[in-house]
Amino acid sequence: MTTPNDAIPQLGVSLPTWPLSGGRNAGWPEIRSVARDLDALGFDTLWAADHLQRRVADRPPFGFWECWTILAAAAETTERISLGPFVANTGFRNPGLLARMAATLDEVSGGRVILGLGAGVPATDASWTAFGFEQDRHVARHAEAVELVATLLREPPVTLDGQFYTTVGADVLPRGPRDRIPIWVAAKGPRTLRIAARWADAVNVNVPLAGAADADAIVHDATAACVGVDRDPATLDVTGWARLALRPDGTAASRPGWIGGSPAEVGETLREMRGVGVRHLTLYLGDVDDPSPLPAVTRTAIERFEPFLAALRGG
Repeated sequence: MTTPNDAIPQLGVSLPTWPLSGGRNAGWPEIRSVARDLDALGFDTLWAADHLQRRVADRPPFGFWECWTILAAAAETTERISLGPFVANTGFRNPGLLARMAATLDEVSGGRVILGLGAGVPATDASWTAFGFEQDRHVARHAEAVELVATLLREPPVTLDGQFYTTVGADVLPRGPRDRIPIWVAAKGPRTLRIAARWADAVNVNVPLAGAADADAIVHDATAACVGVDRDPATLDVTGWARLALRPDGTAASRPGWIGGSPAEVGETLREMRGVGVRHLTLYLGDVDDPSPLPAVTRTAIERFEPFLAALRGG
């Protein structure tokens, strides 16, 4: 979503692959409609979550549509919007296969893929235990997986005899439309921030952003990680995520950890975030009555956000 002088961060939305408010899962026709709407409205990115099963307090276990299948279908039904996993859990798939999947999706989408990678958190994500994924030393495994994926997509072929993965002359053939697929690595603590600083084109700092102070904090952390691995911080884009609880009256509710206010006030908040260095925000747009901390987007939420888009485009 380009605005004059790139005054705000680029904006993205995750597709509703987990249950909507009330527990109903959106089917593909509904998800497809959301993807087309976001593409037509000029959003910059479209994402799919990479979870399989979750358990949270006060509700039964729930599941997600598998992200790469949804992304392939979304690539075919959209035209211009960038898309990718937010984020692909490196513990769920062999990293060589993951690189091959990203390159294939880049072909299907005509060069629109952004490859988000993350370590996942076995302690809070039931997917690991439910489906039998290896949980020991998961951050160390993640570090080696990110290195392998990045090297395969940038400088193949790769022969690696690592602690967790082995390849012998592995290559990504055919290559697809681009020589370099952007890699965004999710991070929060010092270890994952260092992994991002070593290998990523952008870091997605995994904390909710509600204002300039939050944005400044994640830029500071990303800068420190770059300094720690002797990288110029200007070469690593900083991205994050934010939430808005949208009212029927055209405003966003003010809550701790959420962006609130009128369209003009939200626009000013986003401009302040861009001013301190946040280049992209993935937005979770929900109805004000939706109790979820991460609401799945609906057509109603998109409609309620349209006045905010108008304010942002007006500068």
